[in-house]
Amino acid sequence: MLGTSFAEGKNSLNVIRLILAAAVILSHSWWLGGYGPEPQPGGLKLGSWAVLGFFGISGYLITRSRVRAARPMDYARGRLFRIFPGLTLCVAVVAFIFAPLTAAARGNVYSLRDGLLYFVTNLSVGTPGIALPGIPGSLDGMRDPGSWNGPLWTLFWEVVCYALVGVVLGVLNTNLGRIALLVPFVAGSAFVFTLDAGWGPVPTPQDWPLVPILTFLAGSLVYLFQDKLPVNRVLLVGAAAGVVVAAGSGFAASLVHIPLSVLLIAGSLHFPMSSLAPRSDLSFGIYIYGWPVQQMLAAAEFEAHVPPVVFAMASLAVVAPVAWLSWRWVEGPALRWSRARNCRRQVSQLA
Repeated sequence: MLGTSFAEGKNSLNVIRLILAAAVILSHSWWLGGYGPEPQPGGLKLGSWAVLGFFGISGYLITRSRVRAARPMDYARGRLFRIFPGLTLCVAVVAFIFAPLTAAARGNVYSLRDGLLYFVTNLSVGTPGIALPGIPGSLDGMRDPGSWNGPLWTLFWEVVCYALVGVVLGVLNTNLGRIALLVPFVAGSAFVFTLDAGWGPVPTPQDWPLVPILTFLAGSLVYLFQDKLPVNRVLLVGAAAGVVVAAGSGFAASLVHIPLSVLLIAGSLHFPMSSLAPRSDLSFGIYIYGWPVQQMLAAAEFEAHVPPVVFAMASLAVVAPVAWLSWRWVEGPALRWSRARNCRRQVSQLA
């Protein structure tokens, strides 16, 4: 069963997440590089597919973390130290290094006050109405002058999902927790289906966050039902077929969540990539630094001389060492401290 196989620890999730992070950078290349309309396989942008994949995997792993946490505070501390140290460094680098350098290189205006406002507001993990998307004047003349880090908006909704799972599984047992998460998943999927089918109101950008939230819930449900899911080729083929059917029918936003989550999570046990998985988890750093690095490359007009795939590869080559430094000196130490603190508390209780 999936739960037993996954507990053995040999999976390719780190590699899969790196691939998804690279897909986000490739997707953003069309927009930030000004290459025209981006390909949309299955009716969704490549970056949107990657975000759904991230949320599905996260739903599984975060639910696993909540179930295994000895106390709600241990769970909350782990989530806090996974996101905030790396995020704080990233918004500081953008506000006080990338933005003034880019503004100076292009002859634009940079205000330290505006940079400070960007830094402070984005510590809210992209909270709508609070986090400022850009630093006025620093990106003037660019294709997206108002945004220094477009992907940060997803962090707010990820934190919302963390809180939802934390509260539900903190109050209810596993069986009731399944029902408590299944109900909003089914209701949300039905609502999005009506939008896709044209039976409801016209979809707006404000409706989009519901889609990755549904994938997070799907990943969470995969964990809660994992002892009933066999890990075999039949499951993988069925999940892959479900993804293809959902994408081909035009209803990917409402129907793809369960099959995509199953495909990535169960597939991570079969794909021969576990030996390639780096010990460092660079996917978060690549995800949050990708857009700012691409903005800087576009400011240097690098994209004018290369096709979008080369622009994406160059962006990835620049952002990978930045992500490694973030993991090596900020994210990794913060996580180790958090885990060590939880272990010390558990040992003290047993003593």
